[in-house]
Amino acid sequence: MLKLFKDNFSIFIYHVSKHSFYKIRMKGEKPYRAFWQKKCDIIRIFYFVLKDTSDSKCSGSESNGGVKMKLQGRIKAGARTKNLVNFLCPGDIAVICHDDIDGMSALAIVNAGVKAVINAGKSMTGRFAAAGAAVLLDNNVALIDVNLPIEVFKDNDMVTVLKNDIIIQNHIYKNVCTDVNRNYIKKRLQESNVNEKHEILKFIKNTVKHAASEIDGFVSVKAYPELITRLSNRHVVVAVRNSSTLDELNAIKAYIRKYNPVFIGVDGGADMIINSGYTPDLLIGDMDSVSDIGIYKSREIILHAYEDGYCPCLDRITGMNVPYKILAVKGTSEDAALMLAYSKGAKLIVLAGGHNCMYDFMSKGRSGMASTFIVRTLIGEKLVDCRGFGIISAAEDEGKDTKWAKM
Repeated sequence: MLKLFKDNFSIFIYHVSKHSFYKIRMKGEKPYRAFWQKKCDIIRIFYFVLKDTSDSKCSGSESNGGVKMKLQGRIKAGARTKNLVNFLCPGDIAVICHDDIDGMSALAIVNAGVKAVINAGKSMTGRFAAAGAAVLLDNNVALIDVNLPIEVFKDNDMVTVLKNDIIIQNHIYKNVCTDVNRNYIKKRLQESNVNEKHEILKFIKNTVKHAASEIDGFVSVKAYPELITRLSNRHVVVAVRNSSTLDELNAIKAYIRKYNPVFIGVDGGADMIINSGYTPDLLIGDMDSVSDIGIYKSREIILHAYEDGYCPCLDRITGMNVPYKILAVKGTSEDAALMLAYSKGAKLIVLAGGHNCMYDFMSKGRSGMASTFIVRTLIGEKLVDCRGFGIISAAEDEGKDTKWAKM
């Protein structure tokens, strides 16, 4: 019984607060005497502990991929998912604050080997069809939304989830948990279908509004840094960190062998290039998602700064003692990489893992794509987007007819 009490202490405390029959009145007596005077109540509480443990073992995870009846473990917390994944270990419970979890973040969490995710945001808001929640459930990672600020969670806290309640370091928060399961996803997808037209119109209005004010920031840029790597009249492959990047790079291996292109990694895209067996000639971005290995293996580093020259990643790079140049230009780092290749006279620019539709940008928390619209309009036919090449390549490997894709 002592071992049962030790292993299920949080659940014990939970039932102490939950069941009103447990009332210990000390009246000057020693604590242990009061406990034994209420031995019948103690036995009844342990009955509920055993029942919860039994339910957990019997039910496991629900057939729809939902949260276990009993989920318990130590946590690692972080407000930015892509930063937190660098510190996660197998068996951890990850605590994030992420509305509309995107597929790339979900895959990174899965690859970290965590057993569950507690989200202080809304895994799906219903604004659009966010893919991350389904990715987690497909990989048997439990997902729970909690109506609590992420500041409540501290690294290495012991957390227990029991149905709608959560116990953090023996402090109970009642009715704050929502099981993210297949029914949850189905409901949010239905909401996104209803909201789709409204969200598209908002996205278009935002894009047009900002495109008018941002176009000069791209057309009039003259201060592109001098590079050691020659881009003029060469083929260039720009890789962006995305769930499809590795498949797309694999699909164009024959092209890479033939043309020996320059490789530009956009932040974590440098790691994708390395994982595909190549070396990044250039790394460009704010360095918030690239690994130290990605930085050290890149031949040249360009820090993407704001127009006023402020560069949020400067401390990290200077601390690593690597040479770098700064490019201050509007837009995303992906836009900056494409414009750099274009301005240096690249013959053809092949984009792997790029963002090219409303859902891509909304998953990144962006309400428009003005800079991307401008950049793609400027580059025109020099840009080849590899989106979907991985699917076509896989179909060819299976012997399916994909001649239509080559027309």
